[in-house]
Formats: sequence, structure tokens, C-alpha cells
Amino acid sequence: MVRLIAASLFAPLAAAAFAPAVAQEDGAPSMPATLVIGYELEGHIDASESSCRAFVTEVVEWDQEATDQAVRDVCAARQKHLDAYRALQGAYGKFRAALQKQIRFDGGAAAKALASLVKSCIDMKWALSTGGHNVRIDIVPNEIAVACLETGREVVAKETARLNIDAPQPRSGH
Repeated sequence: MVRLIAASLFAPLAAAAFAPAVAQEDGAPSMPATLVIGYELEGHIDASESSCRAFVTEVVEWDQEATDQAVRDVCAARQKHLDAYRALQGAYGKFRAALQKQIRFDGGAAAKALASLVKSCIDMKWALSTGGHNVRIDIVPNEIAVACLETGREVVAKETARLNIDAPQPRSGH
């Protein structure tokens, strides 16, 4: 009975997960305009000095020089995170634009897999982390995100180049 209930609940989910992306009017698989990875604070990192300072002064009570250095370190980690996120989105945009010209590839599935790859990387690295101490509790998650966002950017950039979408396509029968 439990198996029957589980099968009836999870079968539609499994089917949806492996279903091809819905095609656009021109027949090309649809892809989201922005890659949504699904991690905490995705795309909403505040790297302003005031935000970094508020965090640092809430977490530690250090002398002015050490506090100022910690603020710079936290802001630098947050800015690297923002830069890596923007770089991945930029590479994804090129990938998406290239695949919009195609109907033979499932761009929607590729986007979903890319997001899953980056999210899985973040989850794996977080599982292997102590989370940091003092101001590192803010820096470590940003470093983890940067590493995985860069991995995702490299993968999608290589795939975009490998696909060579703009090369002349062979005619039918050739």
C-alpha cells in the first residue's frame, strides 16, 4: 500500500523532471531568460561597505584596524561572489542565445541540468565545510559560491564553443 501511494505521488514528479522542455512557437526548446540555481540569497548579495560593516560589527568586537580589515575582507568576498554570478549569467545568456537558433537540442533540459550542477557543487562544498568562525561565517559561503559559479561558467562556456552553433549546418542527406 505504501509503495502504491509513493508511486502515485512521485510518478508525476519523475515524469515532469525528465520531460523535454516546452517548445516555443518557432519549435526551439524554451529556456529561462535567467538561470535560476536556487541557493540562498542567489543574486541578492549586498557588497556595500555599510552592509559589510553592519555584519562585522554584529559578529565581532575588534579594534578599529582589525574591524576595518574584516570589513574589506567581507566586502571582497561578497564582490567576488557577485562578479562570479554575473559572469555565469553572462555565459548562460550566450549559451541561451546560441541554443535559441536550434530545434535539435533541448535547451530547457540543459539549463535545468546546469543549475543543478552548480547547486549540487555548492551543497557538496558546504557539506565539506565547517562554515567558518567570526567573519569567516560570511566569507566561506561566498567562497564556496564563487568556486561553483566559476565551474558552471566554465562548463557552459566550453559547451557553447563546442556546439559551434554559428557554423553552417549540413543540409539534409549530407
